[in-house]
Amino acid sequence: MTAGLCLHELFTRQAEATPDAVAVVDERDELTYRELDERSTRLATVLRRYRPEPGGRIGLYLRRGTGQVVAILAVLKAGCAYVPFDPDYPRERIRYMAADAAVDLVVSDQDTGPVLPEAQVVAVEEQPWPGEEPALPPSTPDAPAYVIYTSGSSGTPKGVVVSHRNVTALLGACDQVFDLRADDVWALFHSYCFDFSVWELWGALSHGARVAVAPADVARSPEATLGFLVEHGVTVLNQVPSVFRYLSRAAGPGAAVPALRYVIFGGEPVDAGSVRDWRRHHGGPTEFVSMYGITETTVFAMYRRLDPDSAEPDLGLGTPLPGTEIFVLDEHDRPVAPGVIGELHQAGPQLAQGYLNRPELTGARYPVLDLGGGPRRVYRSGDLASVRPDGTLDYAGRADDQVKINGFRIEIGEIEHVLAATDGVLDLVVLPTTSRIGEQSLVAFYSPRPGVAVDGLAARIAAHGRKSLPAFMIPGRFVAMDGLPLTPSGKADKRTLAEQVR
Repeated sequence: MTAGLCLHELFTRQAEATPDAVAVVDERDELTYRELDERSTRLATVLRRYRPEPGGRIGLYLRRGTGQVVAILAVLKAGCAYVPFDPDYPRERIRYMAADAAVDLVVSDQDTGPVLPEAQVVAVEEQPWPGEEPALPPSTPDAPAYVIYTSGSSGTPKGVVVSHRNVTALLGACDQVFDLRADDVWALFHSYCFDFSVWELWGALSHGARVAVAPADVARSPEATLGFLVEHGVTVLNQVPSVFRYLSRAAGPGAAVPALRYVIFGGEPVDAGSVRDWRRHHGGPTEFVSMYGITETTVFAMYRRLDPDSAEPDLGLGTPLPGTEIFVLDEHDRPVAPGVIGELHQAGPQLAQGYLNRPELTGARYPVLDLGGGPRRVYRSGDLASVRPDGTLDYAGRADDQVKINGFRIEIGEIEHVLAATDGVLDLVVLPTTSRIGEQSLVAFYSPRPGVAVDGLAARIAAHGRKSLPAFMIPGRFVAMDGLPLTPSGKADKRTLAEQVR
């Protein structure tokens, strides 16, 4: 279905087959496949005026809505890769990403001057000049489609370069797992800076389904989300488990709920209680599927269907998607025995092209290993896992300081690097913690420099962090200490600190 095609070609083929079907809808607008195709082609023609040679990167600075979808398609049709900037991100973070990706052309629906003062801006509704004909370049499936930035241990975000072929491989694999239909309605629930959105958008458009774009304020409220899902008749919902927990509570006994065919989890371990409550209160044909995946390997790598007849769903990582190979290796890159913990490695056509402008990091995280059958490129995930006798896998934590908060993969080192630079801070350590109901959050332990008052310092640290870190990377608690406990080697004793937040 998808082999050999670029993403926009996949869409164009669908637009030719179902031109009058609704493709995308938001709170203000509704576009059919024909209208979306025409609008994106017009914008692509404008972009070609500024970028006549394919292969460049174009920034997107857009509110959630149909305009985002138009712009993504237009950039791809113009032969370029898109770099999404969330307007809610701090200015310094957006400026860093734009500079790192060498983005000087931005598609926007608002004033970018305060954030990207030197960028050339194209309005998402800008029209071609009279007589300007669309001249879209030939497509190459191995060309980059987008660059999404993830948290970086060095204190700065790192861009992951993903090709058209990587995404179409994902779609082809998921077609063998899910029964996706043209009459489905998908919620585009997540920020386009989060790779879950790639699946939400292309999973729908590649099947002629409808995309309902959830406004940001709706996505932040479980009650508003439930009303949105019912209003639009959503049948395919993708959720981070910690967010679904609140949605399940809002959808208590007697509540109106959409006729969901699929709830697809990703980003975190599944909360079995929320699944159990939804089934108990609403029953129906909803199928719950847990997915494991990483931005660097294009959204999903493994899946597990949650057994509807089981009171406690099996929460293992599951089995690889078709076309994906999973290896659990020891420190010498040798496969571990069943039950032994090792580092999870992935191979297959979904492996991203690597990290933008970071060849050494790309080489380290995407080594070529001979694991039987000849050398192959793999992704070294940093996730620890063990293999069951039946071949399925169980998650066993991280081999580094990376954590997930609400589905976002976060490098603790980046947060510590930024917060510790606050004036008046002597030492600072950030730790993840889990509440009694299973919610992940961050706690910052800090000590002031001699002569610096503790009063108000926590607020200054948080304010300093908000200048360059998105909201989900700001700790929810700040704990002042006269001095951080140290291990015999002189490092911060994180084990002792962790005991204080349990």
